[in-house]
Amino acid sequence: MRIDRLAARELGEFWSLREDVTVLLGQSLVLRTPWGELRLERPGPLLREALHRMQLGPVSLANVAPGFPGYDVPETEWNDASRELLAALEPLQHVIVRHLAIGASPLLSVIPLSPRATFHPPPVTPRGDLRVPAKAVLRRPGSDPVLSCAGGHHRIELHGPDGPRLLAYLVNGESDFRSSLDVPLPQTVLRAARAYTIAAGIFSGADLKGSASL
Repeated sequence: MRIDRLAARELGEFWSLREDVTVLLGQSLVLRTPWGELRLERPGPLLREALHRMQLGPVSLANVAPGFPGYDVPETEWNDASRELLAALEPLQHVIVRHLAIGASPLLSVIPLSPRATFHPPPVTPRGDLRVPAKAVLRRPGSDPVLSCAGGHHRIELHGPDGPRLLAYLVNGESDFRSSLDVPLPQTVLRAARAYTIAAGIFSGADLKGSASL
């Protein structure tokens, strides 16, 4: 399922490959990345199908492994197909882009920047005074805001008319605001955005209790 085929204003989680990654399918599977080639011998059908779709753009992996879990679903509730696919994708985190959307509207993308990048959003995000530091917010004329820290392994790109409102939440903790449709951003989206930002190592100013390496 592509992002642009969703209609309801609810949280969507999507996966894709970096735009500069090429997938070569054969008996083995080769990924050409900015850091060299990755060769996967005898990849399973779930991984083959997932990577084929992910190179085309952001997709829901629930269409590859029905019941594929969101970031906040405990591992004890994963089905066997999801467990297999997540295990196969684990070594490829440094070439995988993770996305959040509200219905048909892309909202946030986390892009890996180094071969050491890992990404594990905490299922339950820490409470407290978490803020994106002002120096991490980059605004370019005519472009969507970008969050990035010097030496970090990820950058976050915010998209669309809801992006500035989400940015206000991440920087200032302002959650009582309206979207472009004059309705509140769903709390599920705010929680997911907080978890993704923690996993990307952008937040500062609080003890995250091991949720992320900053």
